[in-house]
Order: sequence, then structure tokens, then C-alpha cells
Amino acid sequence: MPHEHDNTLSILRAILYLGVFMLLGGGVFSRYVGPEAARAQRWRLWYLISGGFLLAVGATLYGVYHVTWMLGDTSLLLSYLLETSQGNWLLLRLGLLVGLLFLSMGWFRLDRWLYPPLALGLLFTLTLTSHAAGGGLVQMFAGLLHLAFAAAWGGSVLALAVAWPGSRYDAILRAIQRLSTLGLGAVVLLSLMGLYLSWVRLGEVTHLWGTAYGQRLLLKLGLVGLVVGLAAVNRLWLLPRLREKRIKGLQTVSLEAALLLGVLLVSGFLATTEPPPPARQAVPRLINIAEAQGDRRYVGQLFSQGGLIHLYLDLRDAQGNLLERGPSLRIRAEREAMRLEDAGGPVYKAQYHFALLAQTPGAWQVTLELPHKTLEYTLEVAP
Repeated sequence: MPHEHDNTLSILRAILYLGVFMLLGGGVFSRYVGPEAARAQRWRLWYLISGGFLLAVGATLYGVYHVTWMLGDTSLLLSYLLETSQGNWLLLRLGLLVGLLFLSMGWFRLDRWLYPPLALGLLFTLTLTSHAAGGGLVQMFAGLLHLAFAAAWGGSVLALAVAWPGSRYDAILRAIQRLSTLGLGAVVLLSLMGLYLSWVRLGEVTHLWGTAYGQRLLLKLGLVGLVVGLAAVNRLWLLPRLREKRIKGLQTVSLEAALLLGVLLVSGFLATTEPPPPARQAVPRLINIAEAQGDRRYVGQLFSQGGLIHLYLDLRDAQGNLLERGPSLRIRAEREAMRLEDAGGPVYKAQYHFALLAQTPGAWQVTLELPHKTLEYTLEVAP
């Protein structure tokens, strides 16, 4: 039956974000922000980049396994990757992760120009599996920009904290100067994109404290505020003292990196929390079914969760007792040119469970064919 929040999906999303930020942060730092420090600390950064690669690949693959497990048949894993649009995007993500792993350290002549489109492609695969995917092109573009600047700036902070120990003073100073300039532009753009995405997803100010999505967003905004405040301290207080060699400064950068880890963890939970529906939206995500046929009753729930359409149904007698057996049923879900269908008998006595993988979010028309009657519903499927 449905539950409000799937901790497994949230943890996987947080691990995915962390892995991508480590991988891309190391690449951006090595190539654009601190190449001098990166050359001296190449193995430290290689550990960061390869660790990020393993986290991102592991989270992606286990996420696919988790989806097929929710479908009730893990043998569908390969079919899911090869035969669904979501699976194809995940295969592309895995390929981009492999390519970026070999390009991240900047050891190849042309990778300075090849790296940005590959990195954006990787982030685009994250956008397609987030809330922005259901909001049209504008939200997808805003979500992609939000991720790109966050990964470039936040990932570079992680890389700086790793590369700092043992690096030359002049190399670290140049890296901090570039990172400070990048951070200033990133904060402005992240603020604009974040405000826009928060507004379109919340719809009403009261949803900020009255819904699970709003409460998690408030927690993320609080942590981001601490990160931005610390970044301002680093720019206005730390950087001048570093130029004068009056302070080491590693502690404040390490604290900023630790706060960023908290932001990524909260972002994973936020990305898997359904935003509140707009006030004008009347399409439900959970439908209670109670249909009588003679002296029998079909009782259950039709709902969407994690991109899946679930139907749990019991066939009971007039006294509410579960029958020993039931007939075969057929369920069909349609949206635009897409059509999903399944049929079969009970999984136990007269209890049924059907799960359909909806490849795109939005309103789906669901048809349930019972003996001598057909039921039709409209169900909202979240990404």
C-alpha cells in the first residue's frame, strides 16, 4: 500500500547527488578553478572523482533494481533499461559517467571543450528524473541551470577542501580567487532559479510550512543560507587575510564543504517528495475503489508512487470476508500516445496486485475491466 515517503529512494537520490557533485566538482576544479593545485594533488582528486563515480553508478543501478523490485519481478531489470524511455536515459547516464571519469582530471588535449557538454548531458539525465520533468521545458531548463551551477560551485568547494592540504600557497590562493568569483555568480543564479522553481512547485506560501515538501524545502533553504553566509565570510574576510598570509583558512572551507554535504542529503529527500498539487488540480493520486457486483464487492486502492501505477484489489463477500478465488481482471492505462496494459488473476486467494510503469508524469486514464463491468478513472502520476 502507498506510503508518504520512500526512504530508500530518498537515500539513493542523495547518494546520486553526492556522487555527481564529487565527480563534476573534481573535474571543474582540475580544469578551470584550481589546475595548479590539482596537478600537485592529482591523486587526492582522483580519489574524490573515482569515489563520486562509484557512488553515482551504484545509486543508479540500485535505483533500477529497486524499481523492478517494486514491480514485483527483478528479472525485468534488463528489459526496463532497454525497453523503456526512463531506462534508456539511465543507460545514457551510465555511459556519460564512464566518459566523464576518464576526462575529469584534464589529461587529454581536447577535453577542456568536450567536458562541458558531457557534464550538462549528465545533469540533464538527473533533471529528467526530477520534479522539473513534469513541469514543461521552462522548468526543465531552470532545473538544469540550477543543477549545473550548484555542481560547478559546490563540487569545486568539495574538491578545494580535498586538495588544500599539502598544496602550495600561491596555487591555493589562485584557486580561492577563481572559486570566489564563480561562487558570486552561482549564488545570484541559484537564488533566481531556486525562487522560481520553489514558487511553481509550491503554488501557495502556506504550503511552505503546511506540507512535507515545503518543510523539507525550508530545511534545505536554511542550510543553503548557512553555506552562502559562510561563502560570503570566506570572500570578505578569509580571502584578504590569505593574501596577506595571516591565516590558513582550511577550517572554514572544510566547514563549508560539510554544510554542502547536508544540502545534498536534504536535496535527495526533497527530490523524492511530491510537491503539493496546485489548487486548480482535481486529479487525484490515490483513488479508493468500492464496487459491488451482486453479493460480491471489489474493494481496494488505485494510486501512483515513484512513477508506478499500482492497483491493490480484494474480492469479498457481503459480510466482508475474502473469497477463496476470483476471476481474471484487466487494467489499462493511457496517456497521449502511450498505452500500458496488464491482465491476470489473483496473487493470493481473491487478492489482486497490478503494477504498471508510467514512463511520463501527468494525468493518466486508467480503465479496470471487471466481469460484466468496466470502471474508468483519471489518475495523476508524479515523477
